[in-house]
Amino acid sequence: MPGHVFVVHGRIEKVVHDVAIVPTASNFHIRGYWRPVLGEDTDRWRPQGWPGRGYAKARGRDDVWFVNVGARYSAGAEVIMDRAVAALRDIAATAPEPSRNRTKPLVAVPVLGIAGGGLDHQRGAVVRRLLSSMTDAAAELDLDVAVVTPDGSVYGAAQHLRRQTAEWPLPARQLQNASRIGQAAREGQLALFMGAGVSIPAGLPTWAGLLGELASERGVDIGGGFERLNALDQAQFLHHRVEHLGDRVARIVSKATVPALGHALLASLGCAEAVTTNYDRLYESAVRMQRGRDNVATVLPWDHPRAGKPWVLKLHGDVQVPDSIVLTRRQFVSFDAETRPAGALLQSLLMTRHVLFVGASLADDNVVRLAYEVDRFRRAHGLKGGVGTLLDVDDDRVRRELWRGQLSWLSMSGRTIEERSRTLEIFLDAVAAHASNDASWLLDERFRGLLRLDEDLVHAARDLYRRVAVAGPEWQGLADALLAFGAASGEYDERLETRRWNAELPI
Repeated sequence: MPGHVFVVHGRIEKVVHDVAIVPTASNFHIRGYWRPVLGEDTDRWRPQGWPGRGYAKARGRDDVWFVNVGARYSAGAEVIMDRAVAALRDIAATAPEPSRNRTKPLVAVPVLGIAGGGLDHQRGAVVRRLLSSMTDAAAELDLDVAVVTPDGSVYGAAQHLRRQTAEWPLPARQLQNASRIGQAAREGQLALFMGAGVSIPAGLPTWAGLLGELASERGVDIGGGFERLNALDQAQFLHHRVEHLGDRVARIVSKATVPALGHALLASLGCAEAVTTNYDRLYESAVRMQRGRDNVATVLPWDHPRAGKPWVLKLHGDVQVPDSIVLTRRQFVSFDAETRPAGALLQSLLMTRHVLFVGASLADDNVVRLAYEVDRFRRAHGLKGGVGTLLDVDDDRVRRELWRGQLSWLSMSGRTIEERSRTLEIFLDAVAAHASNDASWLLDERFRGLLRLDEDLVHAARDLYRRVAVAGPEWQGLADALLAFGAASGEYDERLETRRWNAELPI
């Protein structure tokens, strides 16, 4: 498949990527919120001869390119996008190596020009032009682009536009399923089940790789039939020869600190409940990145759930609680006796939600047993239909047959596991577009043009807000509702633009 454009709600430094494009000015003024990407001494990366052509690779590193967006007086949306596309061409010419098991390099791009570039009052036009330019360039240059924004209104506007115009390279049936799953997420009916496949693109080893690393670092001889043992028995073998096995597993898993693209896309679905067999906290990090520190995910069973806050259930332990890590045959056998309430919580989701299984092979006997108990209970009470959808990257047709009637089984296309994993990312990107429900941009004057058929309605709603905002307290509820849709946002003020340029306001 050709290169693809993903839209991600978050921050560039919090999503795994191969190359990042950073906006700056003719005088190489870089805002403080780019320090996580560039470090404290940003001037050290200034390209020789800057601003030159208006874009250039950072001096001394290959993973950052700069685009000149102008300062108080913008270079203009068309010029900025042309520079960004030219930068992408030069990036593609260097043939960057895709990292972390991806088949194409991933270039992270912010929504250029809406902060220091002086195009804040043209957000709608910028989003439209950026998505169009990046889509054409990605397809031509055979690389993937992640348009990343921490601004909820910009993200919501971009996803609205994509639902009208984007074409995902997926079969019609899968696109229908992506829309269906996105709708379930938007209605609060979707829950997640995440397996190891979600975290491997973030740099974590496979199960076999983890066991091999544990054995290697402790000098354990794993010859003489070790490879003929199944994974649980291999772990049990190592348990007898490696002291503090849980601590060592936690140390290896903790090396991956930046969420993969899949984590960010799953977090953007806004699911209130998630279950995982993974030890890492990468999904939780992605949730925090999008929802803020005041709305972080509660990690069960160690934290108390909080009303209105998302939670994540760790079935097999957590990297921050090494003693809880379930790895060996003995630990799996005792799972039901020691963690029955956790299993019951998963079963309640299978009864009351549509569960999206991602990165999971369903080879875990405990999870299989819990699911079959739910299926038997449902059948006994005359309930029909599946309890969830599994996104398969293993092309496991036999297991698919075993779960017929219980799960909708969607096999991702591709000749290799890496290609199928990328198809999974594209599918999740489509789901995220259909799941997006942020409407804080809807009446925002800065996004005019994205609702061309409803412009009269937008103006009428903004006029209504101006009237009720100064009316009596009995109208406050309506004023607040219109305010939530951006009714008071976007009046262009040059003084405001100047303040934005001088301040450290995030893109």
